[in-house]
Amino acid sequence: MGNTQKEWEVIDSYTAEEAINDGMLVDVSEMAKEAGFKWPVRITRALFDTCTPPKSNKVESFNGRLWDVLFLARMAITRAPEGENLMTYKVRIGRKNYTLWACIDGTSGPAIHIMHPEDY
Repeated sequence: MGNTQKEWEVIDSYTAEEAINDGMLVDVSEMAKEAGFKWPVRITRALFDTCTPPKSNKVESFNGRLWDVLFLARMAITRAPEGENLMTYKVRIGRKNYTLWACIDGTSGPAIHIMHPEDY
């Protein structure tokens, strides 16, 4: 049998840095450091919006909601089998339960991306 590996021509790419500049990813690395992350952490715009409480909510804050997302992501990553690069976990934000993904991305240096599954 010959080499069956196919060469693919890259016709376009979209880097994490471009996504941050476009507002599709939001860098939350500063708070993530406080939660114990050593790599940059980015969340999708949709998750950022989920973490933003409505103005009528005087009890919860964006930072409090984001902390829950980050803390539980770190727990999911810590408990994942070695070599796993996609962790699924659940978090309650406001009055709703969400399933989130924490993905280890190495395309432009090691980083963690956290998102709703439908954001992928």
